[in-house]
Amino acid sequence: MRTNQKLQIPHVTFRYSPIYDEQWRAAFDLLPKHERPYPDVKTTMVFMHRLEKEWRKNEQNTFKAIQKYSGIRWTIKEHLCYVVGSGDPFSDPLTMPVFAPQAPIDYVSDVLCHELIHRNMIEPAFAIRWKRIFGKLQQKYPKDNENVLVHVVVHAIHDQIFKNIFSEDRLLREKRIMSVHPDYRRAWEIVDSIGAENFIKKYLHSGSGNK
Repeated sequence: MRTNQKLQIPHVTFRYSPIYDEQWRAAFDLLPKHERPYPDVKTTMVFMHRLEKEWRKNEQNTFKAIQKYSGIRWTIKEHLCYVVGSGDPFSDPLTMPVFAPQAPIDYVSDVLCHELIHRNMIEPAFAIRWKRIFGKLQQKYPKDNENVLVHVVVHAIHDQIFKNIFSEDRLLREKRIMSVHPDYRRAWEIVDSIGAENFIKKYLHSGSGNK
């Protein structure tokens, strides 16, 4: 019985897929410039194991925190995370590229958390609420695009995870790195102007019976 209960806790399964990686390599080869060669399989696998080791340190607490702050229970229990040589991190299919050697592995874990917040937002229960939440945000911030408003939600949740599980330093690092992206920078400005806790109470938990 205890084993069955344990299996119900959401978790990330890290996976290397040669077929998937080859598609990313093909896209990489079409780029006009390359800052570094496309990582080989050994490099990708070493990186994947490093990321998994770092992620496992706080995996359960992170999944619980995402659910707590979003107000949406996880129905997806296994999250396959494909690790590829190069590309952009994104949530569906959950994909993480090999980061540059100088990137701290705990920062890569923070990026994975960001993508998992997005995955919580595609849970059916959140999709039902999103129209109401997005409508309220559009009324309050009519000049901002959908990408900004989506990331206001993501950043508010992530803010609380940084402050309650990790550290203020990691939060500041996240904001500094994201400041080069106008939409992400604007989303953080909105979160900071309201306060993440206040935003969550007003937009995510207000009128929700699923906290």
